[in-house]
Amino acid sequence: MKWNWLPSLCTLANLGAGVLSLYFTIHEQYMTAFTLVVVAALWDVLDGLLARLLHCSSDFGKQLDSLADVVSFGVAPAFLILLYRLGDTHWIGPFVAVLFVICGAVRLARFNLMAFSKGFVGMPITAAGVILSLVFLWSEHLKPELLLVLMVVLSFLMVSRIPFPSFKK
Repeated sequence: MKWNWLPSLCTLANLGAGVLSLYFTIHEQYMTAFTLVVVAALWDVLDGLLARLLHCSSDFGKQLDSLADVVSFGVAPAFLILLYRLGDTHWIGPFVAVLFVICGAVRLARFNLMAFSKGFVGMPITAAGVILSLVFLWSEHLKPELLLVLMVVLSFLMVSRIPFPSFKK
């Protein structure tokens, strides 16, 4: 029996968790939104692992994964922090949230065009999105200015040329 559809199903579960995270953020159920970003990360790890184990990596899967990642680790974490803690920052909060998403999308597009390597160039959007989402847990104790700076730093790390290790085997 062929199981080559299984990684894409996991990718779609990642995307579904990201979209649901946005839904719960909009409805001010922030802990549920945060949890769904973590769930999306688990699906993201699983889809890559299954694609390697089943030897069924494909260009379609790579593109679908990137689209899911923009939502789950770009839009969902940025809007979680924006709507939970940065609502009083006027135009700068939305600007930084959009910057985070744009940098994540650029990072993914660049990654999709690169030849296979043992590491990453620039911080992967999954890592940046999970870090930003984890900050949600302590964000009540952080000044909005610090959150904005963190989002800008993560944004530039994603599009930087700094090498990051890959833990894929």
